[in-house]
Amino acid sequence: MARSIDMGLSRRIDTTVGLVLCALLYAFARLRARLGGLPQPALRATTPPRADAPLPRPRRVLAIKLYGLGNVTMIVPVLDALRRGAPGVEIDFLTMDANRTILERAGVVERVLGVSVTDYPALLRSLWAALRTIRSRRYDAVVDFEQFLKLSSLIGYLSGAPERIGFNTDGQRRGWLYTTRVVYTDGEHMRQIFLRLLRPLGIEARLRQPAFAVEAGERAHIAGLLAEHGVAPDRSPIVSIHVGSGLNFYEIALKRWPVASFARVADALAERHGAAIVFTGRGEEEAALVAEAMAAMHAPALDTCDRLSLGELLALLEASHLVVSNDTSVMHLAAAVGTPVVALFGPTSPQQYGPGNPDDLVFYRDLYCSPCLTNYNLKVSYCSDPVCIRSITPEQVLEAIEKRFFAAGAVPRRQPRGGAEA
Repeated sequence: MARSIDMGLSRRIDTTVGLVLCALLYAFARLRARLGGLPQPALRATTPPRADAPLPRPRRVLAIKLYGLGNVTMIVPVLDALRRGAPGVEIDFLTMDANRTILERAGVVERVLGVSVTDYPALLRSLWAALRTIRSRRYDAVVDFEQFLKLSSLIGYLSGAPERIGFNTDGQRRGWLYTTRVVYTDGEHMRQIFLRLLRPLGIEARLRQPAFAVEAGERAHIAGLLAEHGVAPDRSPIVSIHVGSGLNFYEIALKRWPVASFARVADALAERHGAAIVFTGRGEEEAALVAEAMAAMHAPALDTCDRLSLGELLALLEASHLVVSNDTSVMHLAAAVGTPVVALFGPTSPQQYGPGNPDDLVFYRDLYCSPCLTNYNLKVSYCSDPVCIRSITPEQVLEAIEKRFFAAGAVPRRQPRGGAEA
């Protein structure tokens, strides 16, 4: 797996150093405004719409969401809504290099500006290069999809765009540099919360399901891989399972259902319904989790950890009849291609981050301490016993899967995707 900077340390730097830089740039912006430059709202001002001066529809937009493949996947329908609501608009997207492919496959942006996180020198070099490109593009507006990072608001200001729209998340002190401050609220699904950022532009379009381009060669690779392991999709339901949970910032993986529970469900589906079990994952930690799960099983399974590109992963999820996953990017990708999802939630709320399709199954213990990972607290939790996710039993999950997807010999099927309203 490629090296990466310490994301926990980076978050702490963003919280402290980012706050100082935001304050300094805000003071500079206010001084420029007094000297005849572009107006900058007062520090604590709200920025309600003005009926006499609506924002003009932009011709060129920079969208920003640095971290989170799952979040970027949920933003794709919002970018589609922006394109429909502002015909002819050009959208560039600034994100981490790892998120390039999903945006390119969605066909909703003109160009993707990547940021490398292999190490801090690479991060600084790529940010500098991105800023030079951003300044040269002369954007009409920046739409910042970050919920708590301050780096994105700094980049938005340095872009020189006259209109900068972003979340003024309570407690984060990150909205100072925006010209239009959108209230962040946890009351809706994250797709709808992201859509709030288009309201200042007068865009209220309904979201449509994304359609990601999967190449014929990628489908052929997955078909060959399955055939090589004796899997016939027309005879065996394919169940893809993701036991990891992305980057873990804590000593205990708070968002991770026990590996033994995954193994028990996988074994039962293979033995009772002839399901072909395919494990997905990336990196040493997830490879170890997959090995642990397969060692606990009696039935055979296919390990694709570190063997698939993102396009090939999309092809696998597209070919699967069912995906069982923690709350992580694979869950969002599976939902986006229309494959039924069984999602395990713990410290985050499925009201915001659930897969969102009618056939999906979501397991969540709404305890009095839940959710403890939110965008208000920078998704920092000090929980030492994630009973919320650990107490979901494999028996509960298996019973629900069989009732929903395998009753009377039924086989779960994908829902058609591409242009359908969400």
